[in-house]
Formats: sequence, C-alpha cells, structure tokens
Amino acid sequence: MKRELLLALPLIFGLVGCGDGSDTSTVGGYGSIDLRSYFPFENVTKNYKVITKKRDEELKEDYITEEISVDDSKIETKIFGVTDSILKIGDEKLVYTDVSAEGNDSTVLYRYVDVGGVIYSKDISKVEKLKEYDQEIGQKSINGTRECILEEELTEFSKDSHFYSGNIIKIKCTNSVTVTTKIKDEYLGQSQYSNNTENVTDISYKYLLNGIGIIASIDDNCIPAGKQYPDDTKSCAPENREYQYMYYLE
Repeated sequence: MKRELLLALPLIFGLVGCGDGSDTSTVGGYGSIDLRSYFPFENVTKNYKVITKKRDEELKEDYITEEISVDDSKIETKIFGVTDSILKIGDEKLVYTDVSAEGNDSTVLYRYVDVGGVIYSKDISKVEKLKEYDQEIGQKSINGTRECILEEELTEFSKDSHFYSGNIIKIKCTNSVTVTTKIKDEYLGQSQYSNNTENVTDISYKYLLNGIGIIASIDDNCIPAGKQYPDDTKSCAPENREYQYMYYLE
C-alpha cells in the first residue's frame, strides 16, 4: 500500500482530512447523540477494501489494515506499526490529531450532536507542492472551509456488494474552497496542470457503526470538462466522474 493512498483516506475517524489547515473552530451545540459511541470500545484490528477510479485510469483495488488501541482517554490508530492518529476523549469534545509525518494537525469536534447538527467547521488555508514524476513543477494554494454535519441515523446501509446493519450514523462532509495553481514557467505547456483558479465543492459521506467506527466512506467526484478539480454540485458525464469507496471488511 502506497503512503499517498493512505493520506487520501479517512481511516479510524473518517471525518477529518489530513492536514486540512491550521485554523480550527467548532460551531453548533449540545445534542442527544454521543459520537464517542461510534468508535471502538476495545482494542481491535480492522480491515478495509479501497476502490479508486480516476479519469483516464483503470479501476484500482487496495486493502488497508489498521490496529486500534483504546483506553478511557484516547483511541490510537497504527498503520504499518506506526501511530497515524490519536482521538482524545473529553467530556464534551473530541480532539482528533493526525500525527503522521505528513500531518501534525488537530481538529476539535463536539462530542454530543443532533441530526442536522454541525460536528465541526474548519477553515482551510494551505499551500501544496505540485509534482510530476517526482519533479516539483509548481504549487497550489487552497483556501476555504470544510464542514461536517450529522445528516441521518440509519438502521442499515448497503452499496455494491457490501451490507451493514445496526445503529449507524451518516455524516456529510463538504469542502468549499478556491484552488489557485501556479506552474513554474519552464513547465508551462508541458504539464497536465496550468496557471488557473477554480472554485471547488467536494462532498463526501461517511458511515459509522455504533461500537465499530467507520464502515464506509463514499466519495463521488465530478470534474467538469476543462477543469482540474471537482464540483460535486454539477451533473456529471460518465467520462468526468471519479470516485473512491472504502468498505469495512471486519
């Protein structure tokens, strides 16, 4: 499993993207649903299947194993034997920290929410290097917000050949950002990227089962013709569709 695939995936928590930004805030209030109950209560090893389809590429299937250790104050996740994330458990809030080499980013979430309530809202402000074939060709800046809400309580969920039942919550996460791409002059016209600014709306859904944690992550993207990044508010032609699905295999 390549590390870049792991960085794209929401694992134990399933809500917080790695390194989303430095400014974190929460909005909302108290509710009747305890998010802590939708994570493991005891040490467990979890296996996932990941299906990824990008434009102009073949469908890929990968598998991930995570080792989770639990105590009264925190839940720690390891991948390849190395700590990847820690969820600290408070009386009123949960603090998720990505401690991977590429992370070191924390997000504060309300522990108690209601259906329709905001779990967290976070400002995004970051700059990333753009690389092709391990060569740095420029950079992109990302500015906007990420918000996750508890959209629905379910008794079952199914997609493809995967079926889950029990006390399930469905969470909707929306990235609304502006992406500005700046390419080095010597690579203009030679890269898949160009100097550009795009408004991006990326919507994904996470499903968590009581006592288990994330059981599915569903991320369908529509990248309009002539664009580099998704706008999931648009209707999508098949050739412009990308997706990544993750399913819990026990």
